[in-house]
Parts: sequence; structure tokens; C-alpha cells
Amino acid sequence: MRPTIVVGIDNTAARWREYAPAAALAALSPELSVAASAHDPGDNQSEQYLRFLIEELKPFVDAHYRTRPGREATYLMGSSMGGLIWLYALTRYAEIYGGAGCLSTHWPLTTNRELLDRGPGPQLEAIGGAYLDWLARHLPHAGTHRIYFDHGTVGLDALYAPFQARMDGLMAAAGYQRGGDWESLTFEGAAHDEAAWRARLDTPLRFLLRR
Repeated sequence: MRPTIVVGIDNTAARWREYAPAAALAALSPELSVAASAHDPGDNQSEQYLRFLIEELKPFVDAHYRTRPGREATYLMGSSMGGLIWLYALTRYAEIYGGAGCLSTHWPLTTNRELLDRGPGPQLEAIGGAYLDWLARHLPHAGTHRIYFDHGTVGLDALYAPFQARMDGLMAAAGYQRGGDWESLTFEGAAHDEAAWRARLDTPLRFLLRR
């Protein structure tokens, strides 16, 4: 891998409102919007969060460290809701970010435990589908970015396979080449937790940061 500076960004108590992509939530019906935000109601802050990254954090890092500030050397990576917001950041600001690593991407979008514990169903599919519909229209051009996805098969990750299969179809339809500028992997037996993500961290890093 190329020499790399890693910037770890803490999350706050408003994690869901900061990480849930605004464009996806805006497409929901009033009923689905209430259901999606039941765990953490309030104004969505994802656009403000992205502005913090672009207008404050990145300029600070570039000013204080020996970086290569261009798109081809600037990547994002996160897990669960972090996977959602980093893919959103890449798509909204494709001229700034060159790639995104999305581990156990929380495609259902909501943190409403009642819906998640109930498992696959029309509401969960509609809420998660709103983001996929938006991505279908806004993915960056193939060949200009690297995008990595993965998920496990235990716990929350057990919900992700149908959503990820649809996302993989969108990537292929957009012209992305699997193993080249796009990867999507399943880790059998892996749960939705930091231990599982740490165990496979080298995989997305090697994909995104290969020379």
C-alpha cells in the first residue's frame, strides 16, 4: 500500500442524524420518515456533516500535514452507518474524494429497533430502497473512483445481503469493474461489531490504497 495518513473522526450522540443521507430521507413518505427516525427524531444533519469534512477538517489536515490533497489520494472508510455517509460523501463530492470503503453498510438506513428486529419487510425495503434509488442516479462515473463494500452474515449484517445485491447490480450497470474499481465481499460468520471489522480491515485498505 502507498504511505498513508489516517484521520479518525469521532462520532456524537447524534450519529444517526449526522450519518443518514439527507437525499434518501427526503424521498420517504411522511409515514416512512417517522418510522425511520423513531429512534432519533430531529432535523437531519448529514449535509452539515459533509460541509464540516470539506470546509473544516480536510483544509486543516492539508495545512498541517504532508498530504497529497488531490482526489486521487483522498479516501473515506467507515462501518455500518459510517458506510452510508462515506458513500454519500463520495457521491456528493466526487471531485474531492477518490474512493470509499463501506464495511457492513447499514442499507436499511433506520436505527428503529422495532423495524430491524422484525426483519425484512415492506417498510424496511422501502426505507433502504430510497437510498439505492438515489444512488442509481448519482453514482460517479466508473473508472474515476474505487468503491469497496462488504458485509457479514450474523446479527444486523444478516439483513444486508438483498440490499447489497441490488447495489452490486447498480455498480455493474454503471460500468464499474469488480476487482478493479469496485469490490463487494461477504464474510461468512462475521458479526456486526468492531472485532469483525478489525479482523478484515486489511482487505479494504489493500483494495483502496494499492499503488
